[in-house]
Amino acid sequence: MDFNRALELAGLPKMRFHDLRHTAASLLLNNKAPVTVVSGMLGHSKPSVTLDIYAHVFHDMQGEAAIIMDKLVTPILVEIPQVKTKVQKKD
Repeated sequence: MDFNRALELAGLPKMRFHDLRHTAASLLLNNKAPVTVVSGMLGHSKPSVTLDIYAHVFHDMQGEAAIIMDKLVTPILVEIPQVKTKVQKKD
């Protein structure tokens, strides 16, 4: 059975077989798989090729990185109870 027929029988939209490869790589990178590992799986000559092709994935992760950094550097607010003292008046 050819790929297009399998898509049709599964009720999936038409796509290229190569689109599955791109989706798999995007999912791996979105889920924090190391670029070097994904690059090797794809057969890219070096990780920079993967970084160039999948830059959109890393762009999407910038917001998440900002949230993580904010949590790391924002001081934890601790409520310090105020102690009320009476000031004695000197006569």
